[in-house]
Amino acid sequence: MYNIIDLHYTLNLIMQLKKRNIIPETIIISLIIGGVSLIFTVDNIFPSPHTMILITSLFLAFWHGRLAGVLSFLCATAVYMGGRFYLGKEQLPPMDALLVNGTLAVVLSYLGGSLNQFRLYQIDKILTRYRKMSDEKSKLKEISLSQHDIIRELEERVTRQRSSLNLLYDRILEVDCLDTNISISSLLDTIIHFSETSRISLWVYDNLSSSLKLKMRKGEEIGENNTDTRGLKESIEGWVFRNNQLFSIRMAMDYDSLAALNTENSIICCPVVLDNKIWGVINLESLPFIKYSSYTENMIQIIISLAQPALKRALDFESLLNEEEENEYTGLPQFTQLYRVLERYKYDESGTINSSSLVILEFQEFRELIDKYGLKEIQLLQAQLMEELSSFTKSKPEMFHYREESRVALYISYLDYDGCSLFCLESLEFLNSRQWDIHGDSLKMEVNLGYASCGTSEKMDPDDLLKRAEYLLEIQKI
Repeated sequence: MYNIIDLHYTLNLIMQLKKRNIIPETIIISLIIGGVSLIFTVDNIFPSPHTMILITSLFLAFWHGRLAGVLSFLCATAVYMGGRFYLGKEQLPPMDALLVNGTLAVVLSYLGGSLNQFRLYQIDKILTRYRKMSDEKSKLKEISLSQHDIIRELEERVTRQRSSLNLLYDRILEVDCLDTNISISSLLDTIIHFSETSRISLWVYDNLSSSLKLKMRKGEEIGENNTDTRGLKESIEGWVFRNNQLFSIRMAMDYDSLAALNTENSIICCPVVLDNKIWGVINLESLPFIKYSSYTENMIQIIISLAQPALKRALDFESLLNEEEENEYTGLPQFTQLYRVLERYKYDESGTINSSSLVILEFQEFRELIDKYGLKEIQLLQAQLMEELSSFTKSKPEMFHYREESRVALYISYLDYDGCSLFCLESLEFLNSRQWDIHGDSLKMEVNLGYASCGTSEKMDPDDLLKRAEYLLEIQKI
């Protein structure tokens, strides 16, 4: 049993075959009818063969059209009349008879052609109905397949959401760490996983410079011209910090004030609020086009909201340690904070610190100086000495007291091994020529220097960096 498509195809095939064979078929049938009429003709019964010819013309006109009917009459009549004339059975029929039969042939051909048009019209209606039914069936099939795909996608999405919720829960647990740098690193890693961003950064407010400073960056490098500070009024990060509002790159098309800012490295910026006060800004500097959507923006905000309590605990713990680990006389951080700075560099995968150096200064005759002037005066002198040495490098060093009271340390970012060697030579020259005044006494300090550096290609363990610098100090005592 044919279905709709098969029947449609069969009817079209029949119509095409008919169009191809109309003239040969008409001529062949007409010749046969003319020959049969000639063979079975009985004398004095002239109308009988013409009746057969006229009926044939009517049939062919009905089947192939008016032209086929007229052509059939002419061909059959020509065969019949030519045969009779050739056989010499009788003369040509009167002209009146020919005109009557010709007129009947035209009338019958016209009638057959009209019936043929009506038949074709009915066939066309049937084909149109079948074609419409076929199209509807195809559309229903497409809709069914689409619905099947949608159902499967929804099922997979539900499964992925369950897995994502479990993964998000595990990632938030990793953020809950008392080490601030590890906590921030875990938070950025979580956002990277769910947004598929290739570059992300965290900016926090610095009271001294009244600007935003880079806290951590993860992902691809963006060039040497990139700075680690952002102005509050000149940058997208500053706008987000001032307004405590999410920024999306499409907003630059709606607001001229945002379009005037540098949006080259800002796709989505989210504020980080702790204790109802904005603390920093997370900036997604690069994002795949397919992932840029309101869903991604909402997901980032949800992750930040879930991580806020853990991040707050880590910052509170760091503040508590900072208060306990500052020198009571100079206010400079103790050795434990220096170690955490080195640990931060170890865990920092952003590559923003191109190189760094550690310089340890050891005061000779430290005990004698303490006995004569007191610990407070000598430690204040150490702080003053480090402050003056800080002017020898463009990067502002971080100053620390060391494990031994006779030692202090400078941690200098963006300073490689050659730069550190030059810095130490200039420092020794300065110390040898400088006189220090304590209680009216002029002193010339004797200081030993030890240093170590690490570059971008290595993530040196803090203990190794300290051992290298201490080794140079011990050599000078031999």
